[in-house]
Amino acid sequence: MLAMKLYGKEDLRLEKVEDPYAEADEAILRVRATNICATDIKAYSTGARTKMPIILGHEFAGDIVDASPNLKDYIGKRVVVDPDISDGNCEYCLRGDHALCPNLYTIGIHIDGSFAEYVRIPGQAFRVGCVQEIPEDMSYEEASLVEPFASCFRGQRKLDIKPGDIVTVIGAGPIGLMHLKLARLFGASKVIMSEVMEHRINIAEKMGADHVINPMEEDIEKRIMELTGQRGSDVVIVAVASPQAQKDALRIVRRGGRVNFFAGLPAGKEIVEINTNVIHYKQITVLGTSMPDIHDFKKMIDILSSRLIDVRPFITHTFSLKDGITAFSTAIRGEGLKIQLKP
Repeated sequence: MLAMKLYGKEDLRLEKVEDPYAEADEAILRVRATNICATDIKAYSTGARTKMPIILGHEFAGDIVDASPNLKDYIGKRVVVDPDISDGNCEYCLRGDHALCPNLYTIGIHIDGSFAEYVRIPGQAFRVGCVQEIPEDMSYEEASLVEPFASCFRGQRKLDIKPGDIVTVIGAGPIGLMHLKLARLFGASKVIMSEVMEHRINIAEKMGADHVINPMEEDIEKRIMELTGQRGSDVVIVAVASPQAQKDALRIVRRGGRVNFFAGLPAGKEIVEINTNVIHYKQITVLGTSMPDIHDFKKMIDILSSRLIDVRPFITHTFSLKDGITAFSTAIRGEGLKIQLKP
């Protein structure tokens, strides 16, 4: 089969590899749609992966075409897969926090992923609920976006966004715009975005942001105060890998507000100097979230299949897998939103 395999830093190759087959307690999924994520780009830029070489890709949907005897009932089903596979038995899993499982491993990060014609799915993924059938009225293309939306959903659920809240999202890339759509769903009365790239500013405006601030051209704190009656935002979500954005979040959140450092920082920039007295005296709640748990994943299937959020505008580019290197270059340049591959 054809696959995109990462061999090291900036060493991504499109090549023929052996087709996977279902060994004991495994299934094989025929990939129908998969997306390039910022995590894939980070792996390419740094060469940081537990397994190397590795086939990248963790946002995907497709058909189960082969399986070991204990999973044979899944053959022929259209499914979407949460790539983060927990053990299901630890204290975190038992309380519903699968994302915190110490034994969790991820398709496309620890084992071969979906930038290929076929991907092997471990039996454990079926047992803990990571493999979910796609509703009849949902396309493979839409289903492939469940995982990133579910990650954002978990972040907003942890923030406890309430109707009437003013929410500021720093970063108008795909994840930031997903937070925009979800904040509306949670009842935010106003969603403000901060972005420096002109084409993404335009997209944020078209997708319904009430205001878009370019912090390179105006003081973000002053502008947020003007837009919130000098209170600050009830909630601030940092959806860009920027130490300055994390500092800005503490400046623009209101007293008693909530901040989510949603985007991880790159190696070498993860130590950020902040004034912790700001957190102390403003009594701010600061938290971080990343991947979803099973509950978030299943909930997003329901939300997206109901068209409460139309995800189709997020897919701005579609490439065949044979043009995967061109697709990856497009994603690295920050063009469009989700770059989708169709093996």
